[in-house]
Formats: sequence, structure tokens, C-alpha cells
Amino acid sequence: MSLRCNDGFLATKGCAQICAMNDAPQLLIVADDSAPWTDPVMSLASSHRRAAVVAPQDEIETSAVEVMVGAPPDLAAIIPRCLQLRWVQSTWAGIDAIAHFANETLQITPLKGVFGPAMTEYVMGWLLAIERNVISRASHAQWAPSLEPRIAGNRLGIMGTGGIGTAIAVTAKSYGLEVVGLNSDGRAVEGFTACCRSAERLAFAEGLDYLVSVLPQTSQTDNLIDDGMLMRLNPRAIVINAGRGNAVVEADLIASLNAGHLRAAVLDVFREEPLPPNDPLWSTPGVYITSHTAGPTPDEAVAEVFQRNLKRYIAGEPLTDAVRAGRGY
Repeated sequence: MSLRCNDGFLATKGCAQICAMNDAPQLLIVADDSAPWTDPVMSLASSHRRAAVVAPQDEIETSAVEVMVGAPPDLAAIIPRCLQLRWVQSTWAGIDAIAHFANETLQITPLKGVFGPAMTEYVMGWLLAIERNVISRASHAQWAPSLEPRIAGNRLGIMGTGGIGTAIAVTAKSYGLEVVGLNSDGRAVEGFTACCRSAERLAFAEGLDYLVSVLPQTSQTDNLIDDGMLMRLNPRAIVINAGRGNAVVEADLIASLNAGHLRAAVLDVFREEPLPPNDPLWSTPGVYITSHTAGPTPDEAVAEVFQRNLKRYIAGEPLTDAVRAGRGY
């Protein structure tokens, strides 16, 4: 594996002088050479006269790194070694692995504003597939015409009213769903009929036909979807978790499914990933597991989001969507 610099110089593993134009890179892109999003980010750095280097985790010189781009799990062990680091751009929406590093001198920005369409397709696709009995029909080789219920007129609750939650809400309303939201303070958000604060989660859950979570992982989102909340959903409700696994008490979810209170649970994220082969969720009737694939990162989006904030960073302006220290999002 080699290090690739934006001045055309290639350095092999262990070489201290990474870029000819600087003693060490100002911009560190933590990725394998083959990651398709690295080329446009390198070009951006060059256009702004910033030295940059692409490197995997074990081939990194950190002494002069000022800006870093990469996936949070790859960055977590590197950040403490970068004493000059001022800004980290995540290539994921979820930044729970690195959010705690945010402080008055280090800004961390998640990848926002790009996952709404994919997550909306995921949520609406699964709701329609389950309500229209698509999966069951496809698995039986028989002609069995029957009228399936429409989702119009049903009540959808979305936990998380940021960009992703709002994108889902807008599309869901076009299907005739009533959409309510849950956020930290109950603030009104366009696209939602009403919003409740987190402390009112039980009242929020009352009478929902569908519950969708797109929450980030923070201490405030731990175990929100528990037995108390699940029992307030309408009988035969559908639960979808495409946020983070910490929000769901999995034992309570399994119990609710086994008791017949829930019709189905579509789970993309879990407390432990990959989900262990012996986890009871695999064998629980009504559970659909999608292996953290609900919102794949569009390659071009990393460069687009990075470009917007790079201009602000160079100008000394506050970065858009920077994580608030202590909040985790």
C-alpha cells in the first residue's frame, strides 16, 4: 500500500516526508487508495493550495495534520495523535465514535444533507412491502387475490426530525399519512403535523401505526424504544430502526413481536455490528434485518459537503453542521 499525495509524489510505507510541498500534510484523507471519493477531495485541496495525502490507518504521519476526512471508526484512534488538528469531516452521518472529541478548538462535521432520499426509499419501501404483503405473496407459488390495506390515513411517528427525518416526513405525507415527530425539545419542524419532546415519548407513541427511528447515538437516545413505548403503539404496528441500535431495547422488541402486539420490525442497525449469528433477532418471526445498508454514502457527496465547509474553514467562518460539544450531534 502506498501514500498518495496531491503533488504527485508517492511515498512508500514508513516514509516520514509524505508530501514534497510540506513536511507533513495539512489535509489527511484516511482511506484506502481505492476509495472513489478520495480523488475529488484531493482535487479540492489542490485548488485551495492545501497539501493532502491519502493513507490507511497504519501509514500516517500526524505532526502537521490540520484537517482530516474519513470514516469515524478509522479516525477514532488517530485524532488524539494529531495535536494540530482543527477540523474533522466524517464520511458518515453517524459520528458516535468520534463526537466526544469535539471541543472549542476541534470542529467535527458529519455528512449531512445527502442521506434523505436513500433513507426515504428504505422506509417507504419497507412499509409498503409489509402492508401490501409483498414478501409473503412472493414466497408462495399460488394465485390468491385479496385486497390489501392502504397506508393512507395511518399515523407515522418519526424519532429524529433533522434532515433525514424531514425527508421521510415530506414523502410520507404525500402518501396520505399523518406524520408526527419526536425531537429533544419539541420544536416545530416543517413537514410534521406536530412534534413532541423526548420526555413526552410515551404520549408521542400513543396510537402510532408505524414507528421509525433515525436518531443518532447519544446518551440521551439510549433505550428510548422500550416496552413502555412499544405497548402504546397500535396493535400490529410496524417498527423501523435506521438510526442507531442503542435506541432499541432489543429484549423488549422481541417480547412484543412474540406476543403478537407488533406486526413487524425492520432493523438496519444494532448495538453490536455485525449482529452475532446466535443473536435471537435472527430467529424472531416478523424481524427483517438489513445489515446497516439503509443509507449508503454517495461517493460524490463527500466532496460536495467537504467543499462547502472548506471555503468556510479557509475564511475562518463557523462550519455548517458542526457538532455541538457535549451533545453528540
